[in-house]
Amino acid sequence: MNDVIGRLFIDISKDYVAKVTDKLKHLDIERHYYALYLLDKSEKTLTQSELAEQLQVDKVAVVRLVDYLTEAGYVERQVDSHDRRKQHVILQEKADEILPEIREAFAEADDRILEVLDEKDRNEFIRLASRLRDFYEENPTSHIKVNMNYKRVKA
Repeated sequence: MNDVIGRLFIDISKDYVAKVTDKLKHLDIERHYYALYLLDKSEKTLTQSELAEQLQVDKVAVVRLVDYLTEAGYVERQVDSHDRRKQHVILQEKADEILPEIREAFAEADDRILEVLDEKDRNEFIRLASRLRDFYEENPTSHIKVNMNYKRVKA
């Protein structure tokens, strides 16, 4: 074990995000694919607060994100009928049109990142990485949130 674990995960994450970004660079939503993906995968309509929690970013960042996606025509806000403080984020038809491509980009990135592993090792890697993530979500070592704000950079 010559490498720091954090560095290994950062390198894998950068490659993963680069693969997704490269596949979807022609879309007009910059790097906000994962927010649309989460909204699509959710079993219920997410509020802005719930989306912030799932993205692990602060609420102000999600307000800006939702503003951006609303202006681009991908989502709209809907006030909760029982609690006017809550704003639900609703996918629009324009999002539905590109979501199959976003799903495919994430699936391809999954496959490409793990292609060096056989099926048994892939399953073991996912099991162990999930176990680590779940442990640290349930037992946070600090209350500091780190913003993993991946941006496209010029090569």
